[in-house]
Amino acid sequence: MERTDRERAAWSPERYAEGMFGHAVPTEHERLRLLESLLDGPTRARLTALGLRRGQDVLEAGGGAGSVARWMAGQGARVTVTDLDTSFLTGLAADGVRVLRHDLYADDFPPASFDIVHTRYVVMHLPDPDLAVARLAGWLKPGGVLLVEEPAAFPVLDSPHPAYRTLMRAYFAHLERSVGSDTAWARSLPVPLERAGLAGVGLDARLRPLRGGDGEARWWRLTLEQARPAMVAAGTAADGDFEAAYRDLACPDFHDLSLAVFAAWGRRPA
Repeated sequence: MERTDRERAAWSPERYAEGMFGHAVPTEHERLRLLESLLDGPTRARLTALGLRRGQDVLEAGGGAGSVARWMAGQGARVTVTDLDTSFLTGLAADGVRVLRHDLYADDFPPASFDIVHTRYVVMHLPDPDLAVARLAGWLKPGGVLLVEEPAAFPVLDSPHPAYRTLMRAYFAHLERSVGSDTAWARSLPVPLERAGLAGVGLDARLRPLRGGDGEARWWRLTLEQARPAMVAAGTAADGDFEAAYRDLACPDFHDLSLAVFAAWGRRPA
């Protein structure tokens, strides 16, 4: 669903941080930790392949629950992690990580600050993702690399399973209206990195399989349940739609796809 200019203009950090993904939501930390367990393996492999090493200055933009920042610090990098709400990240200081509350649009870093900049499942929620990529790229040192990982919703929107498909379509329509997320923006990668002046640009895309009762299914149950009150109140979906989809997500015989994950990277010319 394409967002209107009015919807983009209505975005604010508070709209995101105080909504269904706000840190005050009781299950949000658990949801983020579970997502990290599903995504960290490919992220670590990609960062290693791109040359992460001891002594580098690294930025993790949008820290989640902190697993990637903690891991990079464990590799000997000097890590800065940022978020609109750092309450899930304060413990990282003990690992030598610099934790900053930071709005990617309003707050800045000096040019040529970082050898590696990484962000995951963040840019799609911002009102101008291409501008966000350009700003992230502008903080790279010459020869530094930007890695952007973002999901796209298309695999779940045409699921052959009616209950799952119905709720997913309703959820992503709600996400776009309530947060302002662009659930198809990842399909534009890697072009935004090229427009930001990066060289050696690459792209990887992978589909995430889902089976009822597995970690992916449990993550979806948490994610959907956090959105449920607002969706039911808005008439986007009914309680019965949630229960029908939850039966699919709990059944070991249920097999489908989750999100597609796009990873794009490029280097600032030396």
